[in-house]
Amino acid sequence: MEKTTDVWEYDGSFAGFMTVVLTAFNRQQFPGEIYPIEDTTITLFVKEMIETQAELAQRIFFRLQKRLTASNLKFIQDGFYSSAANKEVCLLEAIEIALQTKDSLENFIGHPAILTLQKAIKAMYGEAHLLTGFLRFEYVGKILFGKINPKHFSLPYICPHFAERYPLETLMIYDETRQILAVIEKGQTTLMEDVQAPDIPENIIEREKQDQWRTFLEAVTIKERINPRAQMGHLPLRFRGNMVDF
Repeated sequence: MEKTTDVWEYDGSFAGFMTVVLTAFNRQQFPGEIYPIEDTTITLFVKEMIETQAELAQRIFFRLQKRLTASNLKFIQDGFYSSAANKEVCLLEAIEIALQTKDSLENFIGHPAILTLQKAIKAMYGEAHLLTGFLRFEYVGKILFGKINPKHFSLPYICPHFAERYPLETLMIYDETRQILAVIEKGQTTLMEDVQAPDIPENIIEREKQDQWRTFLEAVTIKERINPRAQMGHLPLRFRGNMVDF
C-alpha cells in the first residue's frame, strides 16, 4: 500500500473510521496522519475531511468480520478504543497485515504499528481492571450512580463486570472525559453519547452514609504506618477525585 503525506480528518466514530478504511483501500493509499475532527493538532498540510457513510461503513465491517479471525478483529476494535498515538494509521497497517494472514496480530510485535497498539490495549485493559475496584457508587433515588475520568475508552469494558455484580440494581456510570453515560439495567447496557453530567440532588441519607464511611476509614487507619508513596503505587491520584474515601 502506498504511503502518502496526506492528512485526513473524520468524525471520530467507529463508523467514521470504517469509512476511512474503505477510502484508504479504494485509493490504495494510506495517509500520513488521521485525526478525529475534535483534535486541534496543528499541521502544515491541509486536512481532507472523510465524511462518514454509515451504510458503507457497516458493509466494510461485515467484510472484515468475514475476512479476519475473531481475535484479530477484536484486536482492531480494542485498538480503536485505546488512546494510542496516531492509532488510526496504526490500525490501517494492522488491518493490511490481518488481511494477509490468519496468524494472530499479537505475533507481529516487531511491526511498530502493532507494538504501539498492543501497548495501548494493554494499558486500556489495565485501567478497566483498576476502575472495577476504584469506582464508587451512590444512591440517587433507586439508582446507583458513579463517575469516572478514564484516559482510555474503558467504560464499555467495565460495564459487564458491574452488570454481573449487581443483577438486581439499575446503575448509571458517567464518563466525564468523553461525556458518555452508561445505563445498566437487568444485565443490559446502553451507552448514551454527548450527555451532560446528571445533576445529582443532595441526599441526606446518602451523605450520612458517606460521612460514616470516612469516619470508619479514619478510625482503622494507623497513622504511624501511613506511607504516601506506597499508597500512590496502589491507588494513583487520578482515580481519587470521585472516590468518597478521599
